[in-house]
Amino acid sequence: MTTLSDPTLELVVDRIRGDQTKFHSLEALLMHTDLKRPEYQVDMWVNTESYWGRLVIPAYGARQASLQGNAEADRAVLLLVEYTVERLLKGQSVERRDLPPWVSDLRAALLFDGYDLYIDSVGTPADGEVRCRLRPTDVLPVPLAEKVELAEIELELRGQQKSLEQLHEATECYLRRDYPACDEHLATAMELLVAYAVGSLDDDLTKNIRHLVDTNRLPIAVATRLLRDIRTMTSENPYPHRTRADASRFRVQLATVRASTLLSLVDLWGGSVREAVEFR
Repeated sequence: MTTLSDPTLELVVDRIRGDQTKFHSLEALLMHTDLKRPEYQVDMWVNTESYWGRLVIPAYGARQASLQGNAEADRAVLLLVEYTVERLLKGQSVERRDLPPWVSDLRAALLFDGYDLYIDSVGTPADGEVRCRLRPTDVLPVPLAEKVELAEIELELRGQQKSLEQLHEATECYLRRDYPACDEHLATAMELLVAYAVGSLDDDLTKNIRHLVDTNRLPIAVATRLLRDIRTMTSENPYPHRTRADASRFRVQLATVRASTLLSLVDLWGGSVREAVEFR
C-alpha cells in the first residue's frame, strides 16, 4: 500500500481552499471522503477554527495514519483527490486540451506517487457530471532518497556542477537537522536551474522565469507557481501545518519535482543551451 506525498496533498488542499464555492460545505466534503474521524484530529500549527485548519488537519491526519498502515485512512486520502477533481471540473470539458493547468500539475505529482489520474464525463453534456479515478501505475512510487539521487544523476550528466553541489549540500544539511541551511541551498540550486533552463548567466530569478513565459516554454500559471515555490523555500514558516523538519523535507520533495520540470525544458544533447543568452 502507498499513500500520497506532501506535494500532492498540498496541491489538493490548496485547490479546495481556493475554490470553496465548488463544494456544498466543508462538513459535507469531510463526510463524503470519510475524513470526519476523531483519530485524524492531530496537532498542527494552524488555527483549528479556521476553514484552512478544519480542512488540513483531518487531511494530514489521515495521511499520517496511512503511512502507519491504516488502509481506511489511505483510501480516504485518495477519495479526497477524486472527489475534489470531480467537484472542481463539474460542468467543464474533460478534453485534455481544455483542462486547467492545475490538472497537469496534479497528474504529474500523482505519477511520482505511483498513481494515474483518469477523468471522464458522466451522463449527458447538460448534466456536466465528471468522474475521477486514481489507479496504481505499474511503477512503484519513488522514495525521496531515490528522487534526490535521480536528480543528482541528471545534473551530473548535464554538467551542472554548481546546482549539483547545492542540492547535495541541502540533503546533507537536512540529515544534520540544519533546516535553515537546507532551505538556503535548495533555493540556490533552483535559481541556478532556472538560469540553466533559460541559458543565461544572469541569476535574476524573476527575469529568468519571465523569459521562460515570454518564449512560451512555461505557461503563466506554472511559472507563477515556480516563482512562488522558490521564494518560499527560504521563508521561515510558509507551511504552518507542518513541523520544521517536515517543512524542509517537503521543500526537498518540491525541489526535485520542479527540477525535473526545468531540466525537461533543455535538450540534453543540444549543446547550445549551455551558452549564455542575453535578453531584455
